Amino acid sequence: MSSELAALMSATFHEAGVTHVVELVHQKDAAAHRRLASVRVEAYDAGGTRRVARELDPGQETLDLDALLGGVGREHGRLLVVFDARYDPHIFPYRPHHYAYLHRPGSAAPPLYYAVNATLGGVPDRIGAVALNNFESYLFLDRPLRERYALAVGNLARFAAAEAEVITYYGGERCREEVRLAPKTHAEIALAAERDGHRLRRVELKTLFRLTSYVVGRRQDDLVLFDHLFTYFK
Repeated sequence: MSSELAALMSATFHEAGVTHVVELVHQKDAAAHRRLASVRVEAYDAGGTRRVARELDPGQETLDLDALLGGVGREHGRLLVVFDARYDPHIFPYRPHHYAYLHRPGSAAPPLYYAVNATLGGVPDRIGAVALNNFESYLFLDRPLRERYALAVGNLARFAAAEAEVITYYGGERCREEVRLAPKTHAEIALAAERDGHRLRRVELKTLFRLTSYVVGRRQDDLVLFDHLFTYFK
């Protein structure tokens, strides 16, 4: 194995009682013996306190998050779950993204499949950043909206607070909200489905460095949307 390992930092959110299985290694190739060099999982409550830290078997292919974190989630609420994986780029010529399955037991809504959000944290003032230079966006489908929407965001930086702008579009109206997250904290920001008779068309997130971010949609108690934003400008 190469002594120069590459790193993959990814994060998601977990709520207790939800079936949530993360595929840690999705590139199956027995001949190449593909496996991560190491993988560590940590979980933080909304205030940024680390509640779980565990080294996983690097040959483990899937992780049941509710089995690992369900009790902690029932005590502390929604958790920011961070995966720190190291891998040999000679074994994984493409970055080994994590994928996940998400479903509430007993729900009539279909299960959700998604790519776990690869996330980078940093200290912008050390690199001379002076403006919001990371731009992510999400477009909503042109259909009647029956869901409650929110933007779940988390700051993986170890020392730096993150300031962000959340911008929503309703017809020709543009609405702006400022968000500040201390290191390792996270929040869920409600997004109105309609405003003055106009439907929600787009949400944008502007930050100095990339945050963990997912658009969340719920119909009553069912989770019907969990998808990360698209980065098209840095």
